Amino acid sequence: MKKFKEYRTFLLCLVLFILFIGIGFYAYMQKAYAQSIGCFLLGLIALVLMSARYKIILFDDEMMIYEWKIAAFLPVLIPYQNIQSIQTKSKHHVVIQHQKTSHVYVFNSEAFINAYQEFKQSV
Repeated sequence: MKKFKEYRTFLLCLVLFILFIGIGFYAYMQKAYAQSIGCFLLGLIALVLMSARYKIILFDDEMMIYEWKIAAFLPVLIPYQNIQSIQTKSKHHVVIQHQKTSHVYVFNSEAFINAYQEFKQSV
């Protein structure tokens, strides 16, 4: 099993973390202590999401990626035998062809492709 961080959600949570901490400090300076505590708690939630959630996982026989389903960012399991091709579009962008086309964003697309090839050969 190999884990890769989802690039888009990491950047979104990083921006939200900085925004909430900034607003929290501003509220603290304005003596609005309840709002500052609320913003600091939201910043903590963004920090936890940034560090612990939204990992793309390569298992021994399938991979779990995240896709937008209507209005939610949900995990999808793709068995290796259903994958027709994987292409690298850029340093962070990988396109996976299976029953449909999925776009995956990881920090290092070359390491992702190499890990996929290793798991594919072992199956």
